Amino acid sequence: MNFRSSHHYQGHHGMNLVPLIDVLFILLIFFIVTFAMARFETELNVSVPAAEKAEPSARRPGELVVNVRKDGTIVMNSIVLDEKSLLARLTEISVVDRMRAVIVRGDKLTNFEGIVKVLSVIHSAGLFHVSFATQDSQKGD
Repeated sequence: MNFRSSHHYQGHHGMNLVPLIDVLFILLIFFIVTFAMARFETELNVSVPAAEKAEPSARRPGELVVNVRKDGTIVMNSIVLDEKSLLARLTEISVVDRMRAVIVRGDKLTNFEGIVKVLSVIHSAGLFHVSFATQDSQKGD
């Protein structure tokens, strides 16, 4: 009795790595772009006030950074917005994720009224996790 097959399978006996490499490259590109955008958002020309007990916090993905320049203009994701368009964007975000964190970066020369208006818009949009960006007083000025 001959149990051996007369024809031998000469196919590939391993795992195909091409799809795995494609996914890794896509993830790499995604994280590079995300990191670059998050870093750019904190490098806008806004001089935040100093605080005695400022502690660096770890940035979490998905945080919204709303910048208020010293002339009162509002900037989010590198786009200058007025109060109505900021409310529209934040409302769209709050429908999807009401727990989204918002960081308000106000220039130290900004009129307090501008910060209060932004806080009012954030509250009206239904977002309640708000932080203020400051810097350590030893590093400030």
